[in-house]
Amino acid sequence: MKNRKLLIAIGLMLLLTVAAVAQDETPKFEVPVGFSFANVHPNTAQLTSFNVFGGGGGFVFNLGKVIGIKSEFMGYTQGSGQKLVLNGEGVGNVSGNLFTYMFGPQFKKHSGKFQPFAEALFGGAHTNLDANLCKLEGCASGSGSNNGFAMEFGGGLDIPITKSIQFRPVEVDYLATHFGSNHVAGYSAWQNNFKYIAGVNFTFGGK
Repeated sequence: MKNRKLLIAIGLMLLLTVAAVAQDETPKFEVPVGFSFANVHPNTAQLTSFNVFGGGGGFVFNLGKVIGIKSEFMGYTQGSGQKLVLNGEGVGNVSGNLFTYMFGPQFKKHSGKFQPFAEALFGGAHTNLDANLCKLEGCASGSGSNNGFAMEFGGGLDIPITKSIQFRPVEVDYLATHFGSNHVAGYSAWQNNFKYIAGVNFTFGGK
């Protein structure tokens, strides 16, 4: 009788252990990829806000059940040309590209049908949009490229489809960039931008 109770107790402990392990669905690595657009705010009276389109991906190394370290690389283009307005009159068009590379913490719920996440990333940006503006206005200091600081704060939602594939219907971020040279007169070096991403997230190394 005692042996039977002992066996039952051991069996219950094993079941609880298996259940606890099964609940830890945290993958070791994540690789998000997707399409993105950013609404850029140049903060200059000569040019209104405009959209740039592109995409990219990233890599996440999860340190635990909630926190991970994320790297993200995104590229955008404005190839069709954006109208340049001076004193209410169109004086030309501007086109160019934007590339961002950032790193920082990601916080995510790794269980359930809906898995929200938040992030705070910091890094750099490269663009030739500002230099093109200078050229159109006769700016002699334009070099054709411009490097600056970038940071973003935001989050999104992943929906698991299989063990290794998640659908990401939405990620929304506040994207701030700061360029320190190649600007038109009266230009503000900070740009407060809005970014949206949709795509898929691949997961690897889960228990």
